[in-house]
Formats: sequence, structure tokens, C-alpha cells
Amino acid sequence: MTLALALSTTACRDDALPGSDEGTGSEGGDATAAVDETADSGEPADDTSDMGPEPVYLQPTEHLTRISMAIRGVRPSVQELAAVQDDPDALPGIVDGYLDDPRFGAIVRDLHNDALLTLIDFLVFPAGFLPKGPVADVDVYRLNRSISEAPLRLVEHVVMSDLPYTEIVTADYTVADGVVSEVWGIPYDGDGESWELSQWQDERDHAGILSDPWLFQRFQSTVSNANRGRANAISRALLCYDFLSRDIEVDASVNLADPESVADAVVENPACASCHQGLDTLAGFLKDWSPVYVPSDVTYPHDPYEPDVFVNIGATVRDANYFGQAGNGLADLGHFIAEDPRFSLCAAKRFYSYLHQINLEDVPLQTAAHFQSELVDSGMSAKALVRAIVLDDEFRVSHADPDDEGMHDPVGVKKARPVQLSLLFDDLTGFGWRTDLSEFDLAPIDLLADSFLGYGVLLGGIDALFVTQPSHTYSATASLVLRNLAREAANHVVDQDFANPNLGSRHLLTEVTDTDTDEAVIREQLAQLHLRILARALPTDDPEIDRGYDLFAAALDHSGSVPRAWKVTLTALLQDVEIAYY
Repeated sequence: MTLALALSTTACRDDALPGSDEGTGSEGGDATAAVDETADSGEPADDTSDMGPEPVYLQPTEHLTRISMAIRGVRPSVQELAAVQDDPDALPGIVDGYLDDPRFGAIVRDLHNDALLTLIDFLVFPAGFLPKGPVADVDVYRLNRSISEAPLRLVEHVVMSDLPYTEIVTADYTVADGVVSEVWGIPYDGDGESWELSQWQDERDHAGILSDPWLFQRFQSTVSNANRGRANAISRALLCYDFLSRDIEVDASVNLADPESVADAVVENPACASCHQGLDTLAGFLKDWSPVYVPSDVTYPHDPYEPDVFVNIGATVRDANYFGQAGNGLADLGHFIAEDPRFSLCAAKRFYSYLHQINLEDVPLQTAAHFQSELVDSGMSAKALVRAIVLDDEFRVSHADPDDEGMHDPVGVKKARPVQLSLLFDDLTGFGWRTDLSEFDLAPIDLLADSFLGYGVLLGGIDALFVTQPSHTYSATASLVLRNLAREAANHVVDQDFANPNLGSRHLLTEVTDTDTDEAVIREQLAQLHLRILARALPTDDPEIDRGYDLFAAALDHSGSVPRAWKVTLTALLQDVEIAYY
């Protein structure tokens, strides 16, 4: 009971949330790393007296922590926190380094999966490609993961290489690993695991992600649908324009069970034509992609690109036209999208929405237009867009003071998404939570990345098919996942750290050996853990350190084992709800 109560107490501290007033007093310790209580908050001098409650801004090191978590999924290093504490003007330079971090690439993929919805669980239709032929020895999970991740990998390449963002729809190349190259039959020169540039070998135009067969399998089309769903998926993802959101009046006189009546109505009936005039002509660009097929039935290499396939099977196909601009083929479609102001505006909205964790439709138009200008003026650099968003004053709002009526704006903390928690725990502990399914001929599956056998949706993520919007609020399922993740990670890191005699190269236990019980040494280690795990600098006599030491001492007294005591203490610290926020 003593240990359970101590664990619960540590995990439920209200004053642990960064930016809360309760966490900045002398009793609770400062809520950020190495922040002087008298430091200038850096609040803008603009008069906001007519704008409602006054925003309260994060201190520079708190701002750094939020940025690092948002774009890399990890806490800043102790050295970075100290540098920004000493000189807040060092922050932009550190952010530039973050944008070159490979972990930013994982965030880019996650962001664009919200838009493209391509990461489908590996055994769920429209996925379900089977290992056979040239990929017979490839695990089914990895096989489907590679196929469904390919469009996101192309976007990652464009962003991380700081190429114009328009290349995601205009690139004259694609990317592939060994699996993707065998499935689609394209050249590959790599070790099988790496993602390399390649080229499509058939007659299709190269148009970035618009040339990827998986995109059109994910949004498959029946003959009668004639690519309308595919066209709308492209419009929704890249232009933030969803034809299904339009208010329309359905003419009840149209016989929807008769394909010929429907084909006539979408052209001649004003109620139908008002929407289909734009949608059907956009779908005309996609007439060369095979209709729906079952992935388990195909042989490799498989090529679902077949010129005029929809025309040849008798579907009603309108001439390709992009909102009044006649064209033909994927290359024209890609260039039309790239030149459309809605594309850059949509990109600004999607990046802002993801980083601020608000719904896409809630991004103010004026704000979106401002960051659209940042994107365009930078030569369509997505890195420049992200830099502008995270360094903007809006991104460092902690909360708002009450207005005259005592009303608060919502607290501005952000909740770590599954990909961020995975990156964070790997960085802190070296632990990756994977399941052993070798008896079922499956490779280990990342439980935080997968939603079929894993916990991605339970943590607030999406499965891109049934759950298509993330949750940014804490829940019972998220708490359960975090508790179990914390326990597994704590057990792993204690065993690994104590097996390493070099204190300086350990993950977390850098101050103690597996026999140290001296109170001063334990307190120093606890202070270092708070700095490393929560980015909070606390003196060794802080009440929070007192609670941590009491937990360690109780666990040691109960078990008689120093490693066991650290496993209990780290489990409590790693499951603290504060770790899930930034």
C-alpha cells in the first residue's frame, strides 16, 4: 500500500504541469529547467487590452522544451536548456539544428498521415499484401508498412532536404526501400532497409505522391464511382477542400439505383452538377488507375497503372479539368495543385493545426494567411514554415489570466502523440515497446506505432481508416498505456544502465551505482532525473525531491535491492502525467 500510494501521489501532482502558476512558487519548485524566477518573461509589448484575457507566456527554456517535443518528440538536452537560460537569443539557432534532426522526419510523416490517411493496419483492407514471390521472406507487417509508408517517405525526403514543398506533387522521382521496389517493380540500389530515390518504369507521369500506386489503393474506386472518391481525397488532403462538406439539396426524383440516370444527373441536373462539375472533371485526371482490387490476390511486381482503364471498362469519365483549367495526366494535375494558392494555404493550415493541436477548421484564416506568406516567401520551404510557427508568440502561450468576469482561456499545454512518446522513451531509456510474435511468423511490432495489435489509437492516435482524427485530451486508455510503458521502460533502463560501468554513457542513472544508498547521492540523482525527464531544474531539497527520495527509501526497505528501488522510482517518474504534456 505504501508503494502504491507513493506511485499515485507522484503521478497525480496538479502543480507538475509546465506553465501552471502552482508550479512556479518556492514551495513547488520552478516549472522549467534552470529558470530564474526574476527572469524577463519576454511578453510582447503590444496592447492586447481589447483582446480578452491576457496571455501568459512560457519562459524561454519552457518554450524550448515545447519546440523540441513538438518537432522532435524529445526533451532538450541539459546543455541546450542551459544555453537558452543564459541567452534566450540562442533559441532560434538551436531550432535550426532541430529541423535537421532525423526525428523531425518522423514528425513530418506523422503530420502528413493526418492528411493523406495512408498508414492502414497491415491486415486490414485496403492493405493486406502477402509475402510471396520476390518478397516471400519479408514479414507481412513490414511488407505492408513499407508500402503504406512510401508516400509519407517521399514527403519526408522533400521536407528534410529543404526542397520546395511543391515537389510532393511535382517530383520527377519516387522513393523506395527494398520491399517497395519489389512490389511495384522499380529500380533500387540500397541495403533493403534504406529509402532511396527511384523512378517509375511505366508510362505514368512523375508527380510526386500522385504517382504512388498505394495512394490509389488506399482510396480505391469502383467502376461506377469513377475515381470521385480518389479525387476528393486528393482535394481534401492537399487543398483542404472537401467536396463532401458542401451543402447540397438532393433531387429525390433521381433514380440512384440506375447508373445511367446518375450519369445523366451529374451533368444535366443542376442540384447534382453544382458539385460534380468540379469533382468529376478532377477525377478525369485519374482514369488510368486500376479500380478496386484485393491485395492478397496480386503477384509481384504489380502495376495498377493502366492507360485509359476506366474508359476501356465502360465507365463514364469526364475530360480532365482542374477547376476550369483543361489538362491531361498526372504531371498536369501536380502542377495545377502546386500553383493553386489553396495548396500553400492548406499547407500552412495543416502545419499550424498539427503543431498547435487544434482542428484544421479552427485555424483562423488571418493566421493561416500569415504563415502562407512565410511559406511562399521562403521559396516553399516547409522547414521555414515550421520555424516561423514554433518561434511565433502564439506558440509560447502557456495560458491566459482571468478576465474581468473571472473566465480563463484554456491552458495551452500540448499532449504528446504516440510518435512523440515513442521517440521520447527511446531517447530517455533506449526502450522500444515491441511485441514478440515470432510464433506467428511476425516480426516484432512497435506497439506505439501500430493500431491493429498495438496501442496507437488508445494513446490518442489514428488508424487512418476507422479513426481519422487524433485525440489531444488525456483519457483512461492513454493513462493505462502510459503506466505500462513506464513500467517496461523503467525495468529496461535500470538493467541496462547498471550493466554499463561507464556512468557518463548511461541513459538515466548517471550518478549512482547499484550499491549506492547514501541519501545525498540519491537526491542528486533524483534532481538530475527531473532535469532530464521533465526538463525541470530542482534543488536537492525541493519537496518534489523529498517525495522521490521517500519512494526510493520505501522501495529499498521493502525489497532490499537498490536496482529494484530505482525501478519503482523510475516507474513513478516516467508515468507522471507531466511526461505526456509539453
